[in-house]
Amino acid sequence: MNPRIKYDGLNWYITVGIEYKDCTTLPSNEGIGIDLGMKDLAICSDEHKYKNINKTQRIKKLEKRKRRLQRSISRKYENNKKEEVTVKQVTL
Repeated sequence: MNPRIKYDGLNWYITVGIEYKDCTTLPSNEGIGIDLGMKDLAICSDEHKYKNINKTQRIKKLEKRKRRLQRSISRKYENNKKEEVTVKQVTL
């Protein structure tokens, strides 16, 4: 192993090289088809289905809560701008 650490002024990166034996088996020409959709995220040709997480009740509920909180914060910000009422702003 030969790890290398790099810093670009904003982020740190670590790179690791590992030696392993070459694969002696030949890759197969068997393909797979993927159908992307709205109801299900993806349906593969081997009948495996990946569900769309954006359609679950939990995600819809969280999105609705997020919209309400954003409107509330926007109203507080507008009131502070008008200097009608001073409200402590909270970051979420």
